Amino acid sequence: MDLSLLLWLVLAVLLFWGVGLYNRLMRLRARSLEVLGVVEKHASACVVLVKQYVAAPGGSDRHAPVGAPWVGLHAAASRLEQWLEQSRSMPLQPDAIQSLSAAWAAMHAAWLDASEGPTDLAGPVMPPDMQEAWSAASLKVQSASGGYNQIVARYNEAIQQYPARWVAGLMGFHPAGPF
Repeated sequence: MDLSLLLWLVLAVLLFWGVGLYNRLMRLRARSLEVLGVVEKHASACVVLVKQYVAAPGGSDRHAPVGAPWVGLHAAASRLEQWLEQSRSMPLQPDAIQSLSAAWAAMHAAWLDASEGPTDLAGPVMPPDMQEAWSAASLKVQSASGGYNQIVARYNEAIQQYPARWVAGLMGFHPAGPF
């Protein structure tokens, strides 16, 4: 066998391996972004739900509930909305995803504080339709974030595999942050 033929064969194998690696990482990154979009969509639905019902502190809506838990819930919804916008500009960045996750946890805690607060004589403070809408949306956020974490784990694992780690950084692939 001629040496040049062997060299061409090795170059062809390396080229096909590189293209396959690139395609695999692109599919995993695209899937991660897709599922992160689902998480953001359902988290945005929770923000809209809260902002529709809870008035801004100092607002003029006389029918909206008042009190520290509700003010905290509105503030948490505003922070989450900010982080949702910022995470779109920095997709899969570990710091942005971690901040988004922390904002979601703060909003969920504020929701629990407001919904499990003391009831008054007229009954529970939280309307049943709002409670059902929140339960459905937050369950979807939790489910989608679990799927996102699984896909990101596969993506990060694929980047760290032995031969791929040599070229993944050169191709522009960096580890993504879990939710």
